[in-house]
Amino acid sequence: MPKPANSPPSATRRAASRRDTPRNRRDRARERTRAALLQAAQRFIVEGRLHAPILEITQAADVGLGSFYNHFQSRDALFEAAVDDAPERLGGALDALSAGLIDPAERFAQSFRMTSRLFRLEPELMAVALSTGPGVMRATSGLVPRARRDLEAGIRAGRFRVTDLDLALALVVGASLCLCELLRAQPERDADVASADAAAALLRMLGLADAEATRVATLPLPATRVGLAAQR
Repeated sequence: MPKPANSPPSATRRAASRRDTPRNRRDRARERTRAALLQAAQRFIVEGRLHAPILEITQAADVGLGSFYNHFQSRDALFEAAVDDAPERLGGALDALSAGLIDPAERFAQSFRMTSRLFRLEPELMAVALSTGPGVMRATSGLVPRARRDLEAGIRAGRFRVTDLDLALALVVGASLCLCELLRAQPERDADVASADAAAALLRMLGLADAEATRVATLPLPATRVGLAAQR
């Protein structure tokens, strides 16, 4: 059977594969090294070990000391990147989980509730993501910009009646921070129930009727695990 006209000869494909593979392998190795350093740094942040020697960090990451400087100029640069990485990784996971949702109110509520669930499922990652406290409001990547995006989508769709977007965002972020702190202080509290109750209250604040807010806030949540152990 003749080959399609646009199909390259098999020898050409094999040569291209041989050319690409070493570079791709090196790139993947670099990505794994960087990820290991970030994850080790995130554990050190959770433990409050912000002045740990670089050697200890590389040993925890199981990478060579020389590899550290291929990625970061200093320990502070690593810790800064680790703090930025956590909310962005969480935000990306929440985006993937809500990709099939059409209603912006449902997307908003699911992401808010999943943040609380992940606080229990991925305590290290969430502790790093929220480590700046109220300062997270100034973040240009991660969870807060995504919350703003979801609020804006709800306003455009007519689902939310909001006259001051910045104030609404501050209330949402404050509710999330305080709810996570409540869950930290009360480990016996059911995170799913608490987050559903909080989400319903926020949805009512954003303009949904009581029954609709309760319905949206109690829809089934997807299962996920995106934390440090899952990515090793």
